[in-house]
Amino acid sequence: MGERARIRFNPSTREIEVEGSETFVKTYFQILQAQLSGTGGQKGVAQARTKARPGVKAVKAGRRTGEKRVRKETQTGAVIAMVRQNAEGTTTSELKDRTGLTERQIWSIVYRAEKQGIIKKTKRGLYVAA
Repeated sequence: MGERARIRFNPSTREIEVEGSETFVKTYFQILQAQLSGTGGQKGVAQARTKARPGVKAVKAGRRTGEKRVRKETQTGAVIAMVRQNAEGTTTSELKDRTGLTERQIWSIVYRAEKQGIIKKTKRGLYVAA
């Protein structure tokens, strides 16, 4: 019978499990590490566990100490920042032009921010910071 090989990834714990022959484990583990380290400039963000046939060692990689996580600005953050910049208010069309988001996305973001008390609606389509 043929040899079984598999790759499992748990996104919540960022754990990779590679099982198979020694060459399969080495090849695909390195590929996965390269792909994970290429996202956001972070190196070795995953913990790995290997179950291989005899002769293969378990390899673990974790985030290096001292590295800081870089957070991207969210769409919500960008919309709120633009509303806060303009004291007399910002319209939906201005937000649409500046952010490149659709009206539907902007309405959704503004609705959530309004519920949280971050933004107030003064007129229809005109928003100011709370």
